[in-house]
Amino acid sequence: MKLKPTRKANPNGAKSSTYKLDVSCGKLKIVIMDEEDYPVEVLLRNVEGGCEANQETIGRLLTLLLESNIDCDVIIEQLEKVICMACKTTVAKGKTVHLSCAKAIAWALKEHINEKTKEEEKK
Repeated sequence: MKLKPTRKANPNGAKSSTYKLDVSCGKLKIVIMDEEDYPVEVLLRNVEGGCEANQETIGRLLTLLLESNIDCDVIIEQLEKVICMACKTTVAKGKTVHLSCAKAIAWALKEHINEKTKEEEKK
């Protein structure tokens, strides 16, 4: 089965939000793109350390879920269940980081949706 490649450019002026969050491997850059005020694409990049291939895979799978109209709340719920032992160890040492890249992505998606909700309420 062939999968179509994810978009790499901002299609038709789609709106996007960027977050840089701390995880044990460094900083994780998360870009969430919208079409018609709904997230449809997630791009991930490790700013410092981490596995680029894993982040690209996660981003592509999240994009596929969003493009398939899977509810964001369902995606967030699943991402929040993941705990990384390296992140847990970093937190135990007193540093403030998300407990996994997945939890950081869930936080960014929630924040993105909350920002959109606030914008809608102002209209």
